[in-house]
Amino acid sequence: GSRAESNESSGINAEYGDKPSFKELVMLLLVYLISLYIGLSSGTTATYWVTLKTSSLTDSGTDSSIYIKIIGDKGSVWSELETSDYNDFFAGDTDEYELRLEDVGRIRWAEISTGGSDAFLFDWVNVRSSGDTENRYNFLYNVDKRWLSRDSDEGASSVTLYRQGYKTYIVSTKTGTRSDAGSGAIGLSMVLDGEVYGNRGYTSYMEPSDGDFDEGELDVFVLKNMPELGEVKCVTLQAADTNAWYFDVIVVEEEGGKAVLFTNTFGKFLSADSSEGMTSMKLCR
Repeated sequence: GSRAESNESSGINAEYGDKPSFKELVMLLLVYLISLYIGLSSGTTATYWVTLKTSSLTDSGTDSSIYIKIIGDKGSVWSELETSDYNDFFAGDTDEYELRLEDVGRIRWAEISTGGSDAFLFDWVNVRSSGDTENRYNFLYNVDKRWLSRDSDEGASSVTLYRQGYKTYIVSTKTGTRSDAGSGAIGLSMVLDGEVYGNRGYTSYMEPSDGDFDEGELDVFVLKNMPELGEVKCVTLQAADTNAWYFDVIVVEEEGGKAVLFTNTFGKFLSADSSEGMTSMKLCR
């Protein structure tokens, strides 16, 4: 028969020509899968600035690999925190990292994990992203003071950290002048009780910039990403180390708000060793 008759009887080939071979079909499928993969994985990237504060408590530092997972409203990304020419995660150090990863949008929470059994304790991590224009910083505190280790006897393999809120509070401590009032290792943390809806804010370990609470010195701590507390009505001080500390006053204020003063009405030292002082102290106005 004629070419026209052949084309008419061959269905789809009448419009598109000869039927592709099996090899051509495989190649077309491969090209499709590659283009699909590229389409799915070609999301926009963002720059992340990560700051992590290792605790100053004894043996807090680690030689194990430490990782961060950042979760946002568009997905999640993860990366090892590592500086090629520097030994990270010494006790008391603050390490900074700049990461280029896929944009997860507005940051919701983060997860810190370890790849080894050398136990690690950190105080907080701050995560900023060029893709999250609403939040200039996200301070996430290790409020449970959880150690990280692949050895379950020493800690957990990971810890998930949530932002407590968007308020900033300033806490000032005045160390006393009596004999031995200062401390170089108290492991101080606080719980702040507010007048708003019974809200409560938690800190991780707090230490002065020079590492010590010196006799007669005023030390100031800026706590960002705390819940809305209004005026703080109670503050609970807790000690995790045994180098006893004596303070005269604690002042707490919301940024731009009224300052609230708490005095050491117990007249006691604070220490994790109960023979040296109180392990926990709750002060209310």
